[in-house]
Amino acid sequence: MSRAIAIATVLLAVTGCSTSPDRWTKSDVPRSQADADLAQCRYQAKAATASYRSTPTASDEKETGGLGTAVGDGIVIAQTQVDLTNDCMRARGYVGR
Repeated sequence: MSRAIAIATVLLAVTGCSTSPDRWTKSDVPRSQADADLAQCRYQAKAATASYRSTPTASDEKETGGLGTAVGDGIVIAQTQVDLTNDCMRARGYVGR
């Protein structure tokens, strides 16, 4: 079990590398519209990753009961959602600040 905790800790530390900007701006667009566009982009990103799930390896199942795979999946999904959200906002003409 301590190995699973170590894996989870390392993977969580790695996820901090890429984040979404604190604020998205676009000229002549009110803050309320930017917030609505961000919410829609986040929704689309979550929908795009809703079915993602890797298949645990036999050794992962034996050693951690699948915990390592579950944590890894969560990290991959979170990072993919951030990337998709950022891409969506940029495609709509926003600039991250």
